[in-house]
Amino acid sequence: MKTLHLVIILAISLPFIGGMGFTMLALSHMPNQSSQVVTTNNVTMSSSNGSSFVVVNSITNRIYVTNEVGHTISVIDGNDNEKIVDMPVDEMPYRLAVNPNTNRIYVLEIPKFNNPEQNNTLLTIDGTSNTKVGELLVGPYSQMAVNPNTDRIYLSESHGVNGIVQNSNAQNSTVNVLDGNNDSKITSIAIGGVVTGMAVNPVTNKIYVIHRHEGYLGINGTVTVIDGNNNTKIREIQVGLQPTGIAVNSVTNRVYVTNYRSGTMSVIDGNNDIMLGKPHFLNFSVEGIAVNLITNKIYVAAGTISTLYVIDGNTGNKIAGISVSGWSVDVNPTTNRIYMPDYSFNNISVIDGKYNNIMKVIQIGKYPDNLNLK
Repeated sequence: MKTLHLVIILAISLPFIGGMGFTMLALSHMPNQSSQVVTTNNVTMSSSNGSSFVVVNSITNRIYVTNEVGHTISVIDGNDNEKIVDMPVDEMPYRLAVNPNTNRIYVLEIPKFNNPEQNNTLLTIDGTSNTKVGELLVGPYSQMAVNPNTDRIYLSESHGVNGIVQNSNAQNSTVNVLDGNNDSKITSIAIGGVVTGMAVNPVTNKIYVIHRHEGYLGINGTVTVIDGNNNTKIREIQVGLQPTGIAVNSVTNRVYVTNYRSGTMSVIDGNNDIMLGKPHFLNFSVEGIAVNLITNKIYVAAGTISTLYVIDGNTGNKIAGISVSGWSVDVNPTTNRIYMPDYSFNNISVIDGKYNNIMKVIQIGKYPDNLNLK
């Protein structure tokens, strides 16, 4: 039987504050204390399961960053913030996801000369040996997410009409469900719309897929909710213009979506899959987003203004704005460290979540971010 991991939580009911009006869960947190993680045979609480340019395995305390032009994946040791290795890959890696239970890292590669309808490749990396253990041809314009509890991999693919992929009416998108044991396809789910990101709540076994609808000026994006138990669509939720980033807090059962053109963050109640109040305005061009399950803080990257917003998940209020460049972000909730790669200078910043300051900057490979996705 697998040994899974669960963070200890304390539930606190909160009043209507900050215009959000919902009950949250507050968690006690002491950084770098191993007692924050205990073993159980039931469930894993996780937020780092959707595809991004940087992902954290909070169990092994390893950080993985794609270097698209350099054709490598940088592996960083979170204990001493030193780079372990740059793993070479054949094509251009641009998205990552991790299953902390199996210590598998999944890498989406795009061809060196990308064009519409050209397939991507899914690589499976063994996190212990940092070696490739699997390779699978997948559809074009892929996004992915992993449920560590069911060991299911969710891969979107999009097929345009006459090469058009921006207009949602000229788009066929599906989510393929793979068995993580052997990467075999279980089923496909038709969802439609241009997929720009995915995330999973491993506790509720729901998959959240964001779509942009930029073929029509002023039309908001949507979130498709999929039931992982029977692989069916539950509903569609309207969010802001050009949703780009998505993260799930599986402790509070909240889903957070950044809307690039609206400059806002939408909050979804995962209990009934409805919007909680109005979206929170941050700044135009917000993209990457991550959640610390223990501190209940949300981190939103706004690359064009070189700012990482720190948001209180209890109130929805901005706590801080950290001056750091980059479009992607991820968090290790156990160590309370935030990781943000910068494509301009080919480095990654390590941020202390307690003091909201940059602890260290680590040099990595070329282009740890993808400029073509905006």
